[in-house]
Amino acid sequence: MNVEIFVDGDRIVQTLINLLGNAIKFSSEGSEVYLKAELVNGDQWVRFQVRDWGRGIPQDKLDLIFERFQQANATDARQHGGTGLGLAISRDLVQLHGGQIWVESTLGEGSTFYFTVPIR
Repeated sequence: MNVEIFVDGDRIVQTLINLLGNAIKFSSEGSEVYLKAELVNGDQWVRFQVRDWGRGIPQDKLDLIFERFQQANATDARQHGGTGLGLAISRDLVQLHGGQIWVESTLGEGSTFYFTVPIR
């Protein structure tokens, strides 16, 4: 099914690149990363989902990782690079569109990042 959404395409692509890049970066070699988009809430929203089977994020860090210069693990910047800005920027871009962004994660099993944008 094709659905037309009225968003700043560059900003939504940037959000997807940030989420997919993190999923790849924090997954072990040979792992798969899953991307899905679906209509939700009476077909009024599109929900994007990026799933990895990486190391996961501790429960006490789930909200913190969307803040500027924050990472789930203090050694991430040294081991994987990055500044801790990608998720904060993604949060801001999604919220500017009137949407929401969140994550569900289980240590040792991976993480799923979601974000929504309205159809109109």
